[in-house]
Amino acid sequence: MLQSDEGKGPLELLLEESALRGTRAGERYPGCRFFGYFCSYWPEELVLAAGMEPLRLFPGPGSATPAELPSYTCSLARGTLAGALRGEYQDLAGVGFAHTCDTMQCLAGIWPETAAPGPTLMIVPPVTLRAPGAAAYFRAELQELARGLSKIGGQSAGNAELSQALELCSNIRRLAAELDELRPALPSQVIAALLRAGQVMPRREYAAALAGALTELKQMTEEAHGRQRILIAGAVLEGDSLFRLVEDLGGRVVADDTCSGYRHFAQPAGEARSDPWDELVRRYSEMPLCPCRHRSLEERPAYLAELAGSRLAQGAILVIRKYCDPHAWDAVPVAEELRSRGIRTLVLELDGAEVGGQERTRIQAFLESLSSSAGGV
Repeated sequence: MLQSDEGKGPLELLLEESALRGTRAGERYPGCRFFGYFCSYWPEELVLAAGMEPLRLFPGPGSATPAELPSYTCSLARGTLAGALRGEYQDLAGVGFAHTCDTMQCLAGIWPETAAPGPTLMIVPPVTLRAPGAAAYFRAELQELARGLSKIGGQSAGNAELSQALELCSNIRRLAAELDELRPALPSQVIAALLRAGQVMPRREYAAALAGALTELKQMTEEAHGRQRILIAGAVLEGDSLFRLVEDLGGRVVADDTCSGYRHFAQPAGEARSDPWDELVRRYSEMPLCPCRHRSLEERPAYLAELAGSRLAQGAILVIRKYCDPHAWDAVPVAEELRSRGIRTLVLELDGAEVGGQERTRIQAFLESLSSSAGGV
């Protein structure tokens, strides 16, 4: 249970947890064992089934590069490793890596040698998710990971435990979908913060708090008259700076496809499968693609274009963390597809999640272009 002041409402609690980014999770929830992870392809359900709580690791402020990494690595890798070297993750039961890019694969090798005393686990989801044999391979990889997590957590991640974890995560994703539907009528930074809270809190506490907050949020909604409607897509954004800036400049983020935003919670359509392992494979194989996974050349650009269209977005901001090759490569076909459908698009590189004066100028000019022209760019 949370060790904090009594009388705190669910919305206030969620915003507070989001601002802390999990840095005091062990202190605030002393009855929980937390297992760290970096990527939305890391299966939270298996951590829960093994008797632990998943905790997404977000970098703290600053851009110093640890000596163990070259200067051309992204701020996600630099910032989290720097935090580990400062001893910020000493209380974690372990840390998990899902193979996505060369940087994170290298970080997985460096981490146990330099950063933290706990065990380190790796999962390699299939890159081509619809390749022959991909589902069978993925199932075997998940079951091997479950055995490793069970040894750490001290609880067997069997069918019954996995089914309970799937039910909990499905409920959270349903609540997150309700929250996502409220985007056009609520400040952009609030939605971003509430979704991030769901990656750093014990999941049952998050589900209860979000259910309570939704009641309050629905009473706060109001039409965003005159605001430019924006889609934001990209990698991890550990802060709300970009969302707040869009809001301050007269925009509204009506759709989000970031690794730490709604894409993390998106649930595939269709009936759940009776076998919990098949359902786990289905969820991580059919969730909206990130640039590190593949189903077809056209799928991700088309998905983002359709998402923008369904939310009546007038423009899109594609966010690239500096030195993030997968998202940089992805931005080219995505921008071409969005522009071909008349959705004006800005590609914005950030060295972290914070925006400064240069980014403010570019975003302000972009939003002004949306209000002055109905054409594409």
